[in-house]
Amino acid sequence: MKSFILPSKELDDLTEEDFGGVRSEKTVCVVRYGGFGDMIQTASILPLLKKQGYRVCVNVTEGGYNIIRSDPHVDELLIQETDQIPVNRLTEYWEKLSKCFDKVVQLSESVEGKLLVISDRVLEIEGEKVFVPGDPRYNYSKEKIHEECNINYMESTHDLAEVPYEFSPRFYPTQREIMWAKKFRKKIKAKNVILWALAGSSVHKVYPWVDAVIASILKERDDVVFLTIGDHLCSMLEMGWENEKRVVKKSGKWSIRKTLAFMEQCNLVIGPETGVLNAASSLPMRKIVMLSHSSKENLSKHWINTLSLEPEECECYPCHKLHPQGFITCTRDETTGGALCASLIRPETITNDILRNLK
Repeated sequence: MKSFILPSKELDDLTEEDFGGVRSEKTVCVVRYGGFGDMIQTASILPLLKKQGYRVCVNVTEGGYNIIRSDPHVDELLIQETDQIPVNRLTEYWEKLSKCFDKVVQLSESVEGKLLVISDRVLEIEGEKVFVPGDPRYNYSKEKIHEECNINYMESTHDLAEVPYEFSPRFYPTQREIMWAKKFRKKIKAKNVILWALAGSSVHKVYPWVDAVIASILKERDDVVFLTIGDHLCSMLEMGWENEKRVVKKSGKWSIRKTLAFMEQCNLVIGPETGVLNAASSLPMRKIVMLSHSSKENLSKHWINTLSLEPEECECYPCHKLHPQGFITCTRDETTGGALCASLIRPETITNDILRNLK
């Protein structure tokens, strides 16, 4: 796999050579910036583009590179820093880039921005705060937003790439990562391992009843180990389980690649709308996903062996909105302190499904 790092130049000074030059082979460039889940969804179209005879280049930022660097369907990576190109000049940048390829698949803001509505926000670019106006749809009625945004993310991605609906969003661990995962699994002396992704990128991607579910399962079954993962902040959600050997706490300790590599060794994966659940979506083990800003149609319509949980009697669900300002725009449940949509997913529903689906 070839890698090109975009040099630190002014946009007007970038040349075709900075993009790796005009390709002599039939080559497609897939442009996708974003989080872990965005890159996992992007992975679904890559083997299909290869089938069409393209040499595949993916234009990513550093976070995306970390996920996709081992994908066997990628021939080239064009890597740039986050916000290296000013937001208001990205269109010019993509026009320059497109001259080096036979085809460009533009996935930037194909989900967030198109099917997930963004509010006004302030970004810090090159040390300066820049106001970015949001989507006017943010103030539409719930019904009107739903009418426009209740479209499946994977179908939309495949449509943009002009490839068939053969979905395979997944992460490709290296052989060394696979061997490590199998070795670590052998250390866990339990028949069943449940991987729980504790949180995602916003306040509505935190489930307030995690402890209740874990306690119920451990009381019923002595052959179960929970492995909890997330970022450093998620380690606070693991508090209280320090003396329980059947809860293996890895928040802030495992990288995303370690998490995704180990996931294939688990019997069940559970969590909110995160990259981890996206990566598990086409794998055979049981999945439980707690939906928040997305509907089942949006996210998990094509997932296999999955229970998609929607909040009961939640007036704002599905909002189809991003909430970068937290509870300023997201409705909070006063009892739990969590998002209302997350709080209204009943823990006993999760407990019963886990017990039914464990070995």
